[in-house]
Amino acid sequence: MALVAGLGLVAILAILAPRATPDSAALVRGFAPAGIAASGPVLGASAAPVRLEVYEDFQCPVCRRWGEDVFPSLTRNEVTAGTVAMTYRGYAFIGPESVAAARAAWAADRQGRFWDMWATLYANQGLHENAGAFTTERLVAMADLVGLDHDRFVADLASTASADAVRTSSDAAVAAGITGTPTVIVNGAIVDGTGYAAVSAAIQAAAR
Repeated sequence: MALVAGLGLVAILAILAPRATPDSAALVRGFAPAGIAASGPVLGASAAPVRLEVYEDFQCPVCRRWGEDVFPSLTRNEVTAGTVAMTYRGYAFIGPESVAAARAAWAADRQGRFWDMWATLYANQGLHENAGAFTTERLVAMADLVGLDHDRFVADLASTASADAVRTSSDAAVAAGITGTPTVIVNGAIVDGTGYAAVSAAIQAAAR
């Protein structure tokens, strides 16, 4: 179990920056919250009594807003308190750049930097879907910005293992009956609503 690298909760709000267009020269670095235990795509204490899963697509603008509006409150409150452990579940259904971004997150996870890449991908989400925001060139540049080992990331991004992992995750989402993103599940039950109030209430009910 490692601690997520980052500059603190305020720093993750880098994902509030204006979304980059595909022809933008500058990329935005996102940060995971500091001081919270993480193991791959799982954020929070392994002994937490409540399990939260959130199904996301990196091209989904509502997922990006969830990261801006709900994620910081969850990490500051329920995750930090040890009440809940949160797991990212990839559902790359919007198009080829959804798959590419999910493969980049998988490759970053291979270097123990999933949540930094998660934040950076959302920080650079395009204004339009499948319009060039998540090309291989830009994904590699994001990895460099995060500080990943360049050659290892490039190899992992292009690997059949990354493609298989993303396909398996998306197939699992379909099998679970997930029809859109973000979808939040608390202890196996889909939450009616994805706002912080609804999610927090579901967590508290599950923790009783």
